[in-house]
Amino acid sequence: MKRILSLLIALLTTFCLFTQAQNNIITGSVKDSATGKPLVGVSVFLNGSSKGTVTKADGSFVLAGIPNGRYELIVSAIGYETFLREFSSRSLPFVLNLNLGEKASELEAVTVEPYMKDGWAKFGKFFMDNFIGTTANASDCKLENHKSLRFHYYPKSRRLHVTSVDPLIIENKALGYELEYRLESFNYDYESHIISYYGFPFFREMTADNDAQQQRWEQSRERAYLGSLMHFMRTIYNGRLQQDGFIVEHEIQVPNIEKLRVKAIYIPNVTKTDSIPIDTLHHYWEVLREPDFYVQKVKSYDGLLTIKPDQTKSLFFTGDCTVIFGNGSLGIAYTESAIELMTGHPVIVEENGMYYPPNEILTKGNWSQTEKMANLVPRDFGMYGNEIKLIPPSHPN
Repeated sequence: MKRILSLLIALLTTFCLFTQAQNNIITGSVKDSATGKPLVGVSVFLNGSSKGTVTKADGSFVLAGIPNGRYELIVSAIGYETFLREFSSRSLPFVLNLNLGEKASELEAVTVEPYMKDGWAKFGKFFMDNFIGTTANASDCKLENHKSLRFHYYPKSRRLHVTSVDPLIIENKALGYELEYRLESFNYDYESHIISYYGFPFFREMTADNDAQQQRWEQSRERAYLGSLMHFMRTIYNGRLQQDGFIVEHEIQVPNIEKLRVKAIYIPNVTKTDSIPIDTLHHYWEVLREPDFYVQKVKSYDGLLTIKPDQTKSLFFTGDCTVIFGNGSLGIAYTESAIELMTGHPVIVEENGMYYPPNEILTKGNWSQTEKMANLVPRDFGMYGNEIKLIPPSHPN
């Protein structure tokens, strides 16, 4: 009986996944807005994932097998404006017919805002260190087309601004990916020392030379994922922070108990003070000038996530939220990171680890070093119920 029940569950699970894959699909077409002619070879992909396709000769496309969660659909072609549409897998399937307009030529852009001809020589290393990264994986990364970068430095505001005329092609031999990154902007403020960049990465898996290399890539990808910001967001969405090994410390408001006590027995200009000693009165006056709440940092998993009526999950905290992660049995050293809400507003967290708005979170500590191109894995990594389990390191003979 148990074997029959297990078989039925397995068949039901397979059927559900098949049905989900059939429904989780986007179809459509892309045309030139001026001529109405179909555009062939246009990239259509989910931002930050390995899910993508290109348009056929008639401009049509089919993007299937979209994992659950919220995504940004990117439609991009050289010489045309990039199209972006946010959507949730709950809205699938849908049809999208687009007309893309041409982008302003590089010559027109230069006339409006000239770029530094020696920008790569002056700022190239700084850009690579803060975009690709400085971790061990970064040494196995290569930017194939750095000449596409355009550097702009503004002396008055002491700000560096970098764009690219073409998608950046990044070969990551450490993780076995080729990234096609459409860089919209990279900014560094020399006053605040805050770095921010915005763009649309698309991942393609490289072909391994042999099984041993494929295994090394899989192990490296899982190590890059474990303890990452994406891992943290997925884990907090599923309410598994403690089970997955995260230690979280964040600020909470603690009531001022003494002030509550004093307010219950003494009201200025109302309570009779004849029988109250002067030193007690001074104490009351001091306490009443104190705040109603104190901010205290606690190691707690409560109060970070709120489930809204529409079932979306919202992350909110005050100050810095400190996150510690490590796993001694897997040889992952404990590191400390932190996130801050830039404008103090909540962010919406999705089951695939995405959060909105993406520019609301500022990373600090370890994540400020590791959340770079060299350590990124696709947004669909480990989705559809595939368990992330680190491959044991091989031992030398």
